[in-house]
Amino acid sequence: MFNGLSVSNDGKNDFLRIKNIELYPNNKVAIVNRWGDKVFEVEGYSNLIADKRFNGDAKSGGSKVPAGTYFYSINLGDGSQITAGYIQIK
Repeated sequence: MFNGLSVSNDGKNDFLRIKNIELYPNNKVAIVNRWGDKVFEVEGYSNLIADKRFNGDAKSGGSKVPAGTYFYSINLGDGSQITAGYIQIK
């Protein structure tokens, strides 16, 4: 998990890259703000498909989320423990 995200569309860290996520097609990824409000959620997260990855757009309205710290949870969908952590958006 790479926990830095820059939404400047410069080709560097423009979306949340989750290493090897494509190996788990039944995955579910959710991102919440510091108040616990969901800003992103998807089943089948993919680094390769633009509408299946988090690029800083809020789930409602499509506008960019404000810079700050956000929290993620990743369920690989294979019965393993859910992974959680934080990302920093600049």
